[in-house]
Amino acid sequence: MNVLITLTTAGADTGPFNLYSNVDNYTTAFETNISKGILVAGYTSTIVPPGTTAIRVWSGGICTNYVDITLTVPATTTTTTTAAPVGTTTSTTTTAAPVATTSTTTTYVGPATTTTTTTAPSTTTTTTTSGGGGTTTTTTTAAGTTSTTSTTSTTTTNILSSCEEWRNDTLEEATITYTPCGSVTPVSNYALATSSSVCAVYGSITVTVGGPLTLVGQCYAPTTTTTTTAIPGTTSTTTTALVYYAFSLTAGGIDSATACADSSAAITLYGSNISFLSNATFYNDYTLLSPYNGSNLYYKNVSNNEYVQISSIGSQTAGGSC
Repeated sequence: MNVLITLTTAGADTGPFNLYSNVDNYTTAFETNISKGILVAGYTSTIVPPGTTAIRVWSGGICTNYVDITLTVPATTTTTTTAAPVGTTTSTTTTAAPVATTSTTTTYVGPATTTTTTTAPSTTTTTTTSGGGGTTTTTTTAAGTTSTTSTTSTTTTNILSSCEEWRNDTLEEATITYTPCGSVTPVSNYALATSSSVCAVYGSITVTVGGPLTLVGQCYAPTTTTTTTAIPGTTSTTTTALVYYAFSLTAGGIDSATACADSSAAITLYGSNISFLSNATFYNDYTLLSPYNGSNLYYKNVSNNEYVQISSIGSQTAGGSC
């Protein structure tokens, strides 16, 4: 099957793309590594599996997501001619089926608008009557162009909601720029060590050196506030209960061995995850609003006998067992 596939809008971190068919329930890609530029310009695939009615366009790389596009098959044209003996009435009707021209605009994440225009040739019916009184020909032409535009608004909720955790699984340090979850201030040229992760506002992270990073999953800002108006003049505000965990740490050292050698608890820090090594950020206060300036030193969690390296903005850059 030959199919023209066009993405009119694709996110900055999307691509390259793999193409899947619903024939095998999107199991095996029939085309791979198609660039975003080619798909935005309009790409004709000549190897779409027969019987395909929907194609999944799946983005790999930094941003992993997909969109399903339903195929529209053009109508066929049927012409019927009937010949009758002289002296009777002959009716020949030629009907041209609409040639379906479908333009689909797909927003990669967000509302999708579909505009369908169907243009059909005019329909002409010719009736000829032959007999003793002569020949009479009557031709009737009916307009045959119909344009229909329908707009469907679909809201797609991204599985990562508002914040996402990215981890450096490569063998070298990566330099990134991102906005920490729960913040509006971007952090530029941050050094993300291998096996370390950050919790970033959705769509804010970029990698300038190293990578690619691994998308771990969803992470959360410290607090959530919901304001609801029940009746005019009455407003209630609900704040989600804050969950935090306290850690008793030794003072910072220049390396993990120095930190692990000290068993006395010198400071208390706080985090939003009970697991010491998987915390993205450490805080000075239990309100989780003031990130701790760790100066990229190493600290020991006395209760778990583990160490962690904390950056100047409180983010974990390394960790392990003592």
